[in-house]
Amino acid sequence: MVTLGLYYAAADWLDQRYFRFLIWNLFLGWIPFVFSYVAYGFSHVKWKGATWFAVASGLLWLLFFPNSSYIVTDLVHLTARSSRYYGGGNGLDYKYWYDLIVVLMFVWTGLLLGFLSMYQLQEVIHHKLGRWVSWIFVLGGCALGSYGVLLGRVYRLNSWDALTNRETLVELMHESVSRPSLAFCMFFGMFILTVYATLYYLINTRSSRDRKTEVGSSEADLQGLR
Repeated sequence: MVTLGLYYAAADWLDQRYFRFLIWNLFLGWIPFVFSYVAYGFSHVKWKGATWFAVASGLLWLLFFPNSSYIVTDLVHLTARSSRYYGGGNGLDYKYWYDLIVVLMFVWTGLLLGFLSMYQLQEVIHHKLGRWVSWIFVLGGCALGSYGVLLGRVYRLNSWDALTNRETLVELMHESVSRPSLAFCMFFGMFILTVYATLYYLINTRSSRDRKTEVGSSEADLQGLR
C-alpha cells in the first residue's frame, strides 16, 4: 500500500506516470506468494488429496516466482531515461530522485514477496523432508528464478508462455544457452540467494533469541515455585 500510495501521490504531484507499468509487474510479483500460501495451507490439512494440491501449487509457484525479482531489472529504465535527468548545469534533476525512489520501492516489495513465498515453501519442505532438502530447494529455486528473469528481460517471455506458447519457449531456451546467459544467471541467482539468506538469518536469529528468552523465563518461574 505504501508503494502504490507513493507512486500515485508523486505521479499526481509531478505529473509523471511513466512507471505505471510497475503496478502490473508488482501484481505479477504477488502471484507466487498466493501459490506458496495455498501450498503452505494444504500442507497442514489432514486430507489425502491435500498433498497433491500442495505440490500443484508449488509447481505453479515455481512458474511465477521469477516475477517477484524481475522488477529489479526495471532499474534499467532509469538509464534509458537518463537524458531527462540532466539539464541547466545543476547536475541531476529532482525527478531522477523521485523515479529512483519509486522504482526502489517496487523492487523492495517484489523481493520481499519473493522471499516470503520461498520461505513458506522451504518451511513445508523442511517439515516434510528435512533441513538439507529444503536448502537444496532454495538453491534450485534461486537458479531457476534467475533463468526465468533472463527469459523475461532478454527474450521477453512471460510465465504463462510455458502453458500457451511452448514452441516459442523451447526455441528461445535453446537460443539462450550461451556464456553471457550463464554469467547472468550466476550473478543474478547469487543476488537472489544473498537477499534470501540475509533475511532468513535475521528472522531465525530473532526467533532463536525469543525462544531462549522464553526458556529462561520458564526456568526462572520454576525455580521461584521451588
